[in-house]
Formats: sequence, structure tokens, C-alpha cells
Amino acid sequence: MKWLPFLLLSHLLAAEPDNTQAILDKAQTSAKIPAIGAVAFNSQKITTFLVSGKTRSDQDIEVKKDSVWHIGSDAKAMTSTLMAILVEKKIITWETTMAEVFPKLAEKFHPEARKITITQLLSHTAGLPANPQGENRTLSRLAVTKIGLKKEPAKGFLYSNFGYIIAGAVIEKRLGTTWEKAIIEHLFTPLGIKSVGFGPPQGPNAIHGHHNGKPMAHDNPPMYGPAGGLHLTLSDWVLFCQDQIKGHHGESKLLTQASYLKLHTPVSGNYALGWGTRSKDGQVTTLMHDGSNTMWYARATLDLEQKTGFLITLNTASPEAVKWIPKIAASLSPE
Repeated sequence: MKWLPFLLLSHLLAAEPDNTQAILDKAQTSAKIPAIGAVAFNSQKITTFLVSGKTRSDQDIEVKKDSVWHIGSDAKAMTSTLMAILVEKKIITWETTMAEVFPKLAEKFHPEARKITITQLLSHTAGLPANPQGENRTLSRLAVTKIGLKKEPAKGFLYSNFGYIIAGAVIEKRLGTTWEKAIIEHLFTPLGIKSVGFGPPQGPNAIHGHHNGKPMAHDNPPMYGPAGGLHLTLSDWVLFCQDQIKGHHGESKLLTQASYLKLHTPVSGNYALGWGTRSKDGQVTTLMHDGSNTMWYARATLDLEQKTGFLITLNTASPEAVKWIPKIAASLSPE
């Protein structure tokens, strides 16, 4: 579930869908990609929607437009947006500290860890490790929070799934429910998103992730949900992305423009809250992120100036497959 900025510098070029389909076909053949999804959209509608391939390499079940895809760390922007909703509801603030969220546990936290804020968790500037290790990966979000905050935080930017797991524990503590229920109630339902599930897609027609060419039906442990453990249809993912674009321009009913600008403003380098960014003349122009649990690969790129974007999904994360994403992206037309 790594954010890979060197893979995110794709440009949207005008092209016919037939051209994109030809590229998808070539990518599947040359890189042995079982299935690909490619969608282009503007703030109002989907302009290109292509899916191609099989749900798993050992069966002949076609992927459909309403199939669900695992999107890995692209879920981080969703967890950050959920946090923004709680900020606007005055349930928490961006500068709320871990000591304030977990007052009864704070005595056992490292003194510097007590000062970690919500903004730091979501911008990978909390100094937390990349991931829980060993047996800790099977614990609850609260249990792993206790462990993670005992140690002295590092300094600077460190891409951290751990930070988002703790963010999930914060949400659960403040709302008295699970992160899964909270994000459905407060984010997905208001946006009309209905296809979300957690962990890998399930069922006989589900798209499977692949590792070394073999279909897989597992995911990272459930605690990873806030960092990247959900699936949904491409059309529902578009709804989320369209809202991010609209919100940036003050056109969303979900949150104020100020909240979207907070989500989209870099904190360290070019990383904001769940989004990598590109800027021009001091203004953020592009939001982007990659997601992978090593068996799937997903990319989201939003052009905030043109109010367009694209999503690309693969049910493999092999290096050969990922190399095709910029070529697919360049063929997608947002017009």
C-alpha cells in the first residue's frame, strides 16, 4: 500500500476510447494482466468507461462494469475526508493530540507521541513506522495504537500505514463505533456510494487479485482498513473523486471549501492529507495517489484546473503490469 510518486506523473491526452481499448488489449497480452479497468470523467459525468479481462486467471468469467475493485492506499483520501467531516461536526479538530483522544492511555505513550496531531497522522509526518510488525498485525486498531505510541516518534516525512490505522482508532474512539460503520454512514451514504465492502471482493464472480500469476483471495489484516482495505465499483469511486473536485472549487454540499482545501494542501513536500499533489504558481493543480496490497494496483489522478480525472485498476501488481499504467492514462480522454 505504498504511495509511489514517481509513477504518478501521467498527463491526460485526448484520445478515442477505441485507442484506449487497443492499449488495454496490448497491456493484457504483453504483461499477462488478468483484468483492467479504465475510467475518465469530469465533475459531472463519466466520459470513458472500459473494463477488460477475466476475474481470475484460471477461469473464464468476464469482468463487468459493476464489478468491485480493491483500491489499496487510495482509501487514505477517504479516511482523511471522513476525518474532515468529524472536524466540521466539531467532534475533533485537526490539531487534537493523541493525549486528548486517549487520556487514560496517555501515561504509557512516549511524551513526544502524546503530542502527535490528527494532521500529522494523515500527512505521514507523525514519525510513526511504516507498518505494525509481526504478531502486532493481527491486533485491533486500539491495541496496535497503544504499541505504536509507546516509542519515540521519528522526525520528518515517513509514509506510514501505521498512522492511518491509528487515525481509524481515533475515529472509533470519538464515535463509539467501527471505522467501517462510520465511513459508510458519514461519507459513502451521503455521496450515494453503495458498493463498498472491506477486505478482498467475495463471491463466485468477484475479481481476484493475483500474485505471481496466481489468483488470491486474501488481503492485509482488517486493522489496515483506514490505510487501504476496501473495495468498490469504479462508478462509485468516481462519485468520491467528483466530490473532491467539486469541493475544491466550493461546489460540494458534503463539506465546506475550506475543508477540501485543507485536505488538498501539502503538509510536507508534495503530500497533503491522503493525496499526493502537484502545484503551479503556488496553487495545487493535481491530486494523485496509487494503491496496492501487492495483489492489486489502482491509480487515481484528478486535474483540479480542468475538473477532470481518471481511475485505472489492475488485478495484479506485477512490475510488468504497473509499467503500462502511464500508457493507459495517456490514452484516456477526459473531454
